[in-house]
Amino acid sequence: MAKNTRLVVVGIDLAGSPRRPTGLCVLRDLMAETCVVFRDDEIIDRVKEIRPTLIPIDAPRSLPNGRRTIHDRSGENLRECDRALLRQSIRFFPITLGPMRMLTEPGLALKTKPMSTGYRRLLPRR
Repeated sequence: MAKNTRLVVVGIDLAGSPRRPTGLCVLRDLMAETCVVFRDDEIIDRVKEIRPTLIPIDAPRSLPNGRRTIHDRSGENLRECDRALLRQSIRFFPITLGPMRMLTEPGLALKTKPMSTGYRRLLPRR
């Protein structure tokens, strides 16, 4: 990033249900603005409008090895990043656990949406 380029971040706290709000925080240098949205297209529209430098998201966006879908019961239960947390004694809920699937599904779905914002994907692969 060039010295004079302004840092703009859109942080996304993705809801696990379309009936619940997803929180967005737009950070421009040290000024923050928040809002809530309910649909993926609203998230994408805001990202297109803001054109951020960085888009962190608080939702799982990948499956454990060997799983084709979040409902697939075969394959691993943990991702490599999950194992890294365990090695550091950090506790978490695996994404294959019932309630966590509700959060993982929207993250996976949003990752695959086509973007015309200049980003290859809204959510980069982990």
